[in-house]
Amino acid sequence: MFCLDLAGLLAYLKTMKLLKNTTWKEVFEGWKQREANDPDWINCATKVMGWQDWESWRKFTVSQLDLNNLSWQIFEFTNPISEIPSILMGPYHGWQSRVKEKNVHTFEELIDMPEQFQFFSNHDKVTSMMNNFPSPTEFIGLIREDNGKIVCVEGHHRATAIALAKKQNIDVRLGKTTIALAKFNQIDLLDKALKRKTTKNKEAKI
Repeated sequence: MFCLDLAGLLAYLKTMKLLKNTTWKEVFEGWKQREANDPDWINCATKVMGWQDWESWRKFTVSQLDLNNLSWQIFEFTNPISEIPSILMGPYHGWQSRVKEKNVHTFEELIDMPEQFQFFSNHDKVTSMMNNFPSPTEFIGLIREDNGKIVCVEGHHRATAIALAKKQNIDVRLGKTTIALAKFNQIDLLDKALKRKTTKNKEAKI
């Protein structure tokens, strides 16, 4: 297990409240509950990415990042409107294709880009979350051991909605907002996962 006082962690992490230790099995079950019955995510997993079902698709990401072999804890954000936009986007082609430098940009930096601000200001899923944010809600993230920054594994649309609201000074009603976190030292896996993508067919274009 890790603790928030380890050298190299971002200062804002020290404001987060540790709730409990957990297992990857429990974390994945929460992910499944949030997505596996959503027609949009099912369509993405099967029609776009080519997998037989949602679980096969997401478990490929689990294997890419070795998530089931990490030690997990649940933390609660104490100031989510400030903390969440500072999280890095995860190693997913659909998100990283929006920026030139890969695996280095936060959601706040994404929304600061005029073209992306315009796109997400008209994005139905993101704007609907701003108006009716899921509550309670849990993210999944990794703490990079090299720089102490959190990488988003799951929760990109929610994080974007919060970043967009923050930029526009829009008050979003957030209930209990938590994140499952694990310390992560296999940094090269982020670039490898991004290069490979999450399509079943390695050569598939998305």
